Amino acid sequence: MSRLDSILLKVFLYGLPLVIILAVFAYFYSLGTINQTAGNFKLIYNCAGLVFALWMLLSIYLSVRLMFSGSFRNKVLARLTFIRESDEREVMLTGKATRTTFLTSLAILIFLFCLSCFQVSIYRVPPEKAVDGKTGVVTLGFGFNLLAGSKPAPPDEAVQKTDILSYTGLPVSSTAVILLLIIWQIISYNYSIQRLIRNGHRSG
Repeated sequence: MSRLDSILLKVFLYGLPLVIILAVFAYFYSLGTINQTAGNFKLIYNCAGLVFALWMLLSIYLSVRLMFSGSFRNKVLARLTFIRESDEREVMLTGKATRTTFLTSLAILIFLFCLSCFQVSIYRVPPEKAVDGKTGVVTLGFGFNLLAGSKPAPPDEAVQKTDILSYTGLPVSSTAVILLLIIWQIISYNYSIQRLIRNGHRSG
């Protein structure tokens, strides 16, 4: 890892609490409210926006470096996930824990993919729209969209109906899913490595 990357990483980490404070500050004060206040307060708001923009650019730069720089990735993510490889035994345990984490993460991704594609709707229609005297309707669908916001309209939208159950995809945002997966990767790896260490002590 180069000296520049080391400095930028420290700026990113030390600036994180400041960015959180600025985000809370911006949450309580809208731009319209700021424009009606005194000049000094508006100046602080503008400076906060500049700091936040620079921190965002720094985040993008570091993310790209993590993808394309092996030494930088190994240095940073090893600390983030508490990876230690001081001898051959720990290297072997790291490999096993990484494999377990990868496979479980892949299983979770497949599960989430299914949940995001499947669509289920249970509803009742008016008696005049009944089919064979039955007013209860169950519809099953499969939606696959590569772009956000391009979901097709649900079937029978024009029919007056009373919804009983409607599921059209994951109830959480993509941001929440990505964050949970990152947390899961770290927790799963460390749990796997600790379990392997305990099993090694028992077998020894």
